[in-house]
Amino acid sequence: MRKKPSYRDRWEIEGLIFALPSFLVLLVFIIIPIILNLRYCLTNYDGIRAEFDFIGLENFISIFQSDSFVVILMNTFQLSLIYVVGLNVLAIILAALIVRVSARFGNFVKSLLFFPCLLSMVVVGFIWRLIYNYNSGLINVTANKLGLEFLIQEWLGDKALILPSVGVSIIWFALGYYLIIYYAGFMAIPVELYEAADVEGASPVKQFFKVTLPMLAPSITINVVLSTVAILAAFDLPYVLTAGGGPGYYGSTLAIEIYRYAYNSIQQGKAFALSVILAFISIVIALIELRLFLKREEVN
Repeated sequence: MRKKPSYRDRWEIEGLIFALPSFLVLLVFIIIPIILNLRYCLTNYDGIRAEFDFIGLENFISIFQSDSFVVILMNTFQLSLIYVVGLNVLAIILAALIVRVSARFGNFVKSLLFFPCLLSMVVVGFIWRLIYNYNSGLINVTANKLGLEFLIQEWLGDKALILPSVGVSIIWFALGYYLIIYYAGFMAIPVELYEAADVEGASPVKQFFKVTLPMLAPSITINVVLSTVAILAAFDLPYVLTAGGGPGYYGSTLAIEIYRYAYNSIQQGKAFALSVILAFISIVIALIELRLFLKREEVN
């Protein structure tokens, strides 16, 4: 007589059945594309012809030997630094200010700051191109009206200003999303800690650095890692703002260069190879950040 399946066995089988659709989606849209990417990055595939040859590491060697690679890599790191630091510092400060205002105004401010996240990045890019326009942009026109001529700049044409300008635009777009995470972190901090700090005579500034920041450690870890990975792979908004990575290569990033290889020069093999390099850089930086910030959480 066959043994009747136990409750645990039935539960495991049912769990596998329910997980199957998600696994199929993961397989089709993530795992298989990664495998194909690793295959094509070692070929001279151009995305058009069905025939292509295995060329080994030639795509990677060609990318590393390119005169523009170092410039583009440094651009990517510079933009990431501006974005990650500026975004997280500003989001923490604004979240702290919102916590101190009444619930009524706090909800309004949170909704206002979150609104840009609902817009398309392409739309945001065109909006900020209008704002940065040299002749009729909001910044230069306002500076001219106020007699602040030194503020009139070629925001998207000066190689020294292009990346900070792009960074400000992306921070404006993404600020609300990360602010909500920090706001939730503030709400999870026990009030008793601040009451104890008041009893000890700690000033508001000292409370912020000794109580608030240590208790926000999990939120900081999440936001720093998420924002780093997001900016390394950001394409839409930087591409629109810089008109394809200009001027020259000074506004280009690794994500924009992948697009150039894939659709401008029709070198899909190189595009796949550069995407592998970008993925590797993103994974390494994310792991380093996780290690550093998780260790800081343990200390706190």
